[in-house]
Amino acid sequence: MSGVYIPSHIRAARRMTGFLLFVIGVALTVGLYYVKTRSQTARKQAVSLERQIAQEEASLRVLQAEIAYLESPDRLMSLSKSHLGVQPIVVKDVLRAKDIVQEFPLRPSPDTKDLSGEGVRP
Repeated sequence: MSGVYIPSHIRAARRMTGFLLFVIGVALTVGLYYVKTRSQTARKQAVSLERQIAQEEASLRVLQAEIAYLESPDRLMSLSKSHLGVQPIVVKDVLRAKDIVQEFPLRPSPDTKDLSGEGVRP
């Protein structure tokens, strides 16, 4: 091939093509490295967030168990008996609406005058 003449503009075009392909290869390599590092960082953040979510869910389960204990009826009944002296309601303690007036009669108010004259001092 040494006997074949290649014009200078074709040689320059081949050099330019080689250089452009080299630059494109370097750019693709740098881009690939950038994408790879970003994906690894994102993966690490996802694992960290999943770990935090698992810890928060465990804390939430503990708090729900504590609430269940604090709101248990047996515990509340024993506390109300010991600190307040409250007893459970029995049927004899329940009044019907019509029995309220008999159980708790109304007292006359002080501003109403007694028509019989009793209780009025001169």
